[in-house]
Amino acid sequence: MPYLRLYAQGLPVEQKRVIAQKLIEITVRTFQLRADQRYQTSIQFITLPQLSGADEPPAAAPREGDFTLEVIGHDLTDEKKRAFAREAAAMLAHVAPMKPRNRIARALGIKAKESRQICLQFNELSPAVSDPFLVDSQHCAA
Repeated sequence: MPYLRLYAQGLPVEQKRVIAQKLIEITVRTFQLRADQRYQTSIQFITLPQLSGADEPPAAAPREGDFTLEVIGHDLTDEKKRAFAREAAAMLAHVAPMKPRNRIARALGIKAKESRQICLQFNELSPAVSDPFLVDSQHCAA
């Protein structure tokens, strides 16, 4: 079953619930899972720390976009990846709040950029092993 990890800066719990529900719906639809498999889909939210200009992100945390969604699963065809990426990126762009990146920007009234960059990374699971062994591709959308 698919495992999803969403790397993002602090999201409220209510927002995480909405995002999780929508990601499960998208996963079931685009990966053509049976209805009962929705309960076997795992979603993990990984909160990234706020970074100042001089800070570097932790090496293990992807930082290409505002959000990085890692999808780990079996039989991820290019067609399924494209369908999932299209729907997930559109959903995250509309559901996730946009904020200026730091307190100083907020205090000065600097508005958030209009578009978000959302990166998707797909990892294929070996049929015999439950650990990812191959990074298939990465897609970023602004």
